[in-house]
Amino acid sequence: MVINFTLLGIPLYIDRPQELIGWVGWLLMAGILALLLFRWRHLNKKWTGLQGGIFVGLLVLLILTNIFFKVQISNLGALQIPAQPGSTGDAAVAVLAALPWVLAAGLLGVFPAAGLGLLSGAIIALLDTHSMFTLLEYGLMATFLGSAFHQRYRTRFFQLLRHPLFATVLLALTYPLLYLLDVALASPGSLAARLDIAFSQVEAAALVVGVQLLVAGLVSQVIALFFPRLWGFSSPLEPSPVERRLQSRFLFSLALMAILVAVGLMAGDWVVASRAATGMLNDRLDSTSKMAANNVPAFLETGQNLIQLFAKDPTWTEGTLSEKNILLGDILRTIPYFSEVYLLDVNGQPVTGYPVDDFYDANPSAEEYMGITHALSGVPIQMYTLPPTLGGVAARLSFQSPVYSGKGTREGVLVGRTDLGTNPFFESISISLNSLANINGEGMLLDDNNTIIYSSTSEWVMQTYQGQSSLEGLAFEGVTPDDIRSLMFYQPVWGRLWGVVTSTPMQEAQQIALQIAAPLMVIIVILFLIAALVMAFSLRSVTASLQNLAQETNRISSGELDSPLELGGNDEVGQLGHAFENMRTSLKARLDELNRLLQVSRGVASSLEFQESVKPVLEAALSTGASAVRVVLTPEALPEMKGGTPAPNRFGSGADHEQYSYLDDQILPMVRQKEVVALNNLSRVRLLTFPPNAPRPEALLALPLHHENMFYGAIWLAYNTPHQFNEDEIRFLTTIAGQAALASANSQLFSNAEIGRQRLAATLNSTPDPVLVTDYQGRLLLANPAAWQVLGLPGESVNGKSIDSIIQQPALLGLLQVVSEEKQSAEVELGDGKVYLATASSVIVEGQPVGRVCILRDVTRFKELDTLKSEFVATVSHDLRYPLTTMRGYATMLEMVGELNEQQTGYVKKILTSVDGMNQLVTSLLDLGRIDAGVDLQLEMVPVQEVVDRVVGALQLQASQKQVVISSDISQHAIPLIEADYALLQQALHNLIENAVVYTEPRGKISVRVEPDKDQMVFTVVDTGIGIAPVDLPRIFEKFYRGGQKEAKKRQGTGLGLAIVKSIADRHKGRVWVESQLGKGSAFHLAIPFRQNKGGNRGDGDKP
Repeated sequence: MVINFTLLGIPLYIDRPQELIGWVGWLLMAGILALLLFRWRHLNKKWTGLQGGIFVGLLVLLILTNIFFKVQISNLGALQIPAQPGSTGDAAVAVLAALPWVLAAGLLGVFPAAGLGLLSGAIIALLDTHSMFTLLEYGLMATFLGSAFHQRYRTRFFQLLRHPLFATVLLALTYPLLYLLDVALASPGSLAARLDIAFSQVEAAALVVGVQLLVAGLVSQVIALFFPRLWGFSSPLEPSPVERRLQSRFLFSLALMAILVAVGLMAGDWVVASRAATGMLNDRLDSTSKMAANNVPAFLETGQNLIQLFAKDPTWTEGTLSEKNILLGDILRTIPYFSEVYLLDVNGQPVTGYPVDDFYDANPSAEEYMGITHALSGVPIQMYTLPPTLGGVAARLSFQSPVYSGKGTREGVLVGRTDLGTNPFFESISISLNSLANINGEGMLLDDNNTIIYSSTSEWVMQTYQGQSSLEGLAFEGVTPDDIRSLMFYQPVWGRLWGVVTSTPMQEAQQIALQIAAPLMVIIVILFLIAALVMAFSLRSVTASLQNLAQETNRISSGELDSPLELGGNDEVGQLGHAFENMRTSLKARLDELNRLLQVSRGVASSLEFQESVKPVLEAALSTGASAVRVVLTPEALPEMKGGTPAPNRFGSGADHEQYSYLDDQILPMVRQKEVVALNNLSRVRLLTFPPNAPRPEALLALPLHHENMFYGAIWLAYNTPHQFNEDEIRFLTTIAGQAALASANSQLFSNAEIGRQRLAATLNSTPDPVLVTDYQGRLLLANPAAWQVLGLPGESVNGKSIDSIIQQPALLGLLQVVSEEKQSAEVELGDGKVYLATASSVIVEGQPVGRVCILRDVTRFKELDTLKSEFVATVSHDLRYPLTTMRGYATMLEMVGELNEQQTGYVKKILTSVDGMNQLVTSLLDLGRIDAGVDLQLEMVPVQEVVDRVVGALQLQASQKQVVISSDISQHAIPLIEADYALLQQALHNLIENAVVYTEPRGKISVRVEPDKDQMVFTVVDTGIGIAPVDLPRIFEKFYRGGQKEAKKRQGTGLGLAIVKSIADRHKGRVWVESQLGKGSAFHLAIPFRQNKGGNRGDGDKP
């Protein structure tokens, strides 16, 4: 084995098929390739820049791997194809040749893989195989792998095909079949010759392609594992073709096994036939070789004995020349063994001879010259091989013997030549060797130098035999001198170093094997076809039955249940048909039952009055064959009626329901204790009491009416004949009873709901405050007469209309359209000057808002009083400011008049404290009045850090006096500027922090934090003070409100600080809220938007 890195030095050519069948086969394979590419055209990835780059890279890799790094394997059993003299029989393995198109099959798809496979096949055909079929072989393999890697079938076999290693190994195992077909089509000659060539080359070809596919499969498997998204498709799996039809599934499973069995039988038949043919031919060669070899010693000994006998005649030494010539003629005539005889004297000079006198004119060989010298030296007998004469067909043998005188002295040498082609003594040997002509064989006779001295074809005479030899008979496969692979037999000649070689071409063995195996193969193929047809027709009958069943099931699924199935046979399919028929009848009965139940359900749902909804229940119960059906209700199940009139509680249907009504009172308590009362034959049961001469049923079934653990009554059926109640019937009647109970419950609930509605309507009608109720779509559901009057609505005709077209007040409309679970309020001013306080909240059902309810309360009088109060407070505040200032001034001047005693000083401090408190109250009232009056905000970009630092700095002294620590923390995510009224924002923060200082115990802590939240800035003041009681939290931001705690009441304050903060928050479209735990402290949060709405600065009490 020699490793070459390039084979570019060899001739580049491709042989065309030499016969018509080769062209037909090539075109058929090309058509199959084109058809497969068309069939699998969807198994290609969308072409992008990545795919283009991969294709170019694989193209370059293909050129490199198909030209370089090849492993040359010599004499691997390949045979030279006739008319292809350039073939050497060597196999070149480009180990990476398949890698580019295998990668293309997985990374790109069928078309790129086929293109690269065809290109790879073309290169290999030019450099190595020189066959046009190689092009198609590689194209077909690449196409197959492209489809295998990209198919998305879910069957296990197809899942394995998506793995590169499995697919390439499977392809390598099946490639020899494809190669045998291609070589048989491409080779000339008979079928036997084609098979011989194919079988001789398939081993090397399978090794070459197997190594290529194995290497490519291993590399591709690694790539597929590490880059699964690039390999193949990732679409959902789909059923494989064998899953779509039962016949296909059976045929695929059985046909695959049958093909394997058939191929195995044919392969075994061929192997047996080949061995038999080979054995027959070897026996023939053996017998022929031995026959010829056995005659060779006698032939040679005859020549030696004759030349010695003739050399002893004294005429050669004592006779005259004429006597010697006469003796020479007698030798040639009497025994026709020698065709030439020559006499040389003791000096080696010619004396006489035939057919020429001068021996040296007969072209003696160098061996003969040497033999004469040896004979003159005393060698008794010698034999040498001579080339054939001009026009001769066989070699000649030269026998030499010394001539002695009567005194025993050597007087010369007698030379006898014989032509093997004309020697009658050699005829037995030549006949044996020529007898192989009927099997296109040949026989050869070899001398002791392995020179071919006789050949049945006379073509190789005097050439040196290069084959195997042995001391015993040896049969082997070899190559004749004309490079034809043949069966050969070597037989040594006993007693000599000569040998006999017989041979016959291997195609003769193939021909005989074909003659032996062909009939059995034909029988196997015929049996396979017959079995396939029988299987197909058998499966067709089964699948036809199953298709009929499928059609019947489709008819059943579409609701056609009246026609019975056409059944036939008692096999498994027939049993399946009977099962379907049973299913149809059962399903029809069940559907009829469900249809009756549906009618009952519709009847129950169509009316909320029990008298109407119970009628379909009674009719459905009568369908079971009962003569009477009755329903009895308990007093608790009766709905409450107007005027106290009791509702009817006995209902019946059927011809005999009235005459059996006397049993109602007995059955009702009976079913209260039992779920089912089934009496198949009343003549044998004594559970009921029958009055004398009263009609009595023969069978009875009673069921309770239960709904949500409430007993509503009973339903019972009477039969005039004994009746056996089965489970299906009881289940059906139990369902009917459930519907009757549901009807009774619905009737009761509806009646109670109607009474409740009437009470609610009466309550709303008598309510002087307007009430509005809307749904989640903004439609008016309910409005009381007060609302009609106040809003000017025409009455109940507006119910169901959109509030956009009904409500004319924007504030009220906005309040009803807000989607919020919190209660919200707004003042609504009507055209007559009245002001209403509208309070709206969401109606919550199972955690979801389903509408809004709004109550309007007339606050016109309260608004007037509030206005008077505000004016009074403003007037009093202004009027009090002067006297308070005077009082503070004189109180501070008392110390200047004279020295005050301790008691007087205490009185002065109390006066100043009271005056400061009053002054603070007046200031707060004025601020609150200014804010509530809606004075425009003085908006500007306020620096957050500056406002916080200024307020904290202003209160540090007051906090330090109480040993309270104030700290501030502004988030790094907070924006530096917000749009607000600087003074109001500062006042709000001042009130919150001051409030925290007041209610925090000594050594407490106060933290001021600022952080953004969505589109607003949140200021948070957290203290460790006394906290706020939960009962005080809802009112903590009301004016003048102070908590009820003793600790809170000890602190001085006006109760307006937090109310001012809330007003400032409302004016900025923000909000304020508190979180507190009693005894642990509080956290007040003030949220101010980053930007203010320029058109909404006046603040009409809008809520965030």
